[in-house]
Amino acid sequence: MSRRVVLYVASSLDGFIAREDGSVDWLFDPYAHGYEFFYEDIDTVIMGRKTYDQAKTFEEAPYSSKRAIVFSRMATLSPYEGLEYTTHPPEVVVKELKEEEGGMIWLVGGREISELLIANQLVDELIVSVHPKILVKGIPLVSSMEAQCDLKLVTYEVFKSGLVQLRYEILKEDKKVEATLAKAEPKAEAKTKTRAKTKKKAA
Repeated sequence: MSRRVVLYVASSLDGFIAREDGSVDWLFDPYAHGYEFFYEDIDTVIMGRKTYDQAKTFEEAPYSSKRAIVFSRMATLSPYEGLEYTTHPPEVVVKELKEEEGGMIWLVGGREISELLIANQLVDELIVSVHPKILVKGIPLVSSMEAQCDLKLVTYEVFKSGLVQLRYEILKEDKKVEATLAKAEPKAEAKTKTRAKTKKKAA
């Protein structure tokens, strides 16, 4: 069975994941909103170079307890075991990861990597923690038309802080067809019943 890739991200109410300069000083404490439980369930993290550099401003060796893969345009030596910098195309690396043995894969970001992997139908879930903040300007969750997709709400949780966490399944092309057919079936059934009633009246 293919491993699942989850884009777990925080967003402002107006759809930004960071300020224009990349800062995330507006974020609430993630540990007060279920982050530790999510982190326990994953065994691999993947992200872009800018996202990893941002994470290093919070701790010296972020994600060191997991296998971490950082997509970079420049070859870089890893400072510790478990961290890997790669110049290979993200979509190629993720396809290989999904077929390997292992648990859930966390797509940390950034935006360009997320858009690319969504466009290639390699992301299975989106968990977005919507903060009660309006930034007006910033880096959007997505901006590429190639990343258009349909979502199916799985669960949601509302916290006292005002943060709302939404968990979606990202519908792939085959799932979209199934969903369309499922919506059409009740209508078709209703038409069949109407025709049956009409025939009875005519008789």
